Amino acid sequence: MSLIQTPEQLAEAIRNDPQRVAECLHRISRFGGQAVGCSVLQHSLAVYDSVAGWPANVRLWALLHDCHEILTGDVVRPYATTALTHQQAAIDQELRDILGLTLSADDVIAVTRADVWRGASEFQEVSDGRPVYQHLTPVSDWVDSVRALLQEVTK
Repeated sequence: MSLIQTPEQLAEAIRNDPQRVAECLHRISRFGGQAVGCSVLQHSLAVYDSVAGWPANVRLWALLHDCHEILTGDVVRPYATTALTHQQAAIDQELRDILGLTLSADDVIAVTRADVWRGASEFQEVSDGRPVYQHLTPVSDWVDSVRALLQEVTK
């Protein structure tokens, strides 16, 4: 198995091997590894939960919104450069294009707001020494949701 190194390979893995993508996201810890039990995968599930009433394309993007971190890593916000942020946005756009995922400006704003809110909540919980997430089966939850939503969105 080769490393996922491009947005095209990442999109292919999301479609054909979401388990691999979920496991990669679950190995990436938030806040530079300082937040035990707080992975990018768990964060994505929390963002997904925050947009529960939205259409399938928005819920799918909530699950996928940080997949670029498989290519770039999770960089703590104060240290994310403009160049990195632009590169992540380009990866995101390419993923959406390849997957045929269309989002309105309001859809993107909804996911971004949920992302920022969850990030701030996680930061506070970690700072207070409280456990952040306690999903029993985050990998399978993410995989099952991505598979179902991909089918719904690509009908």
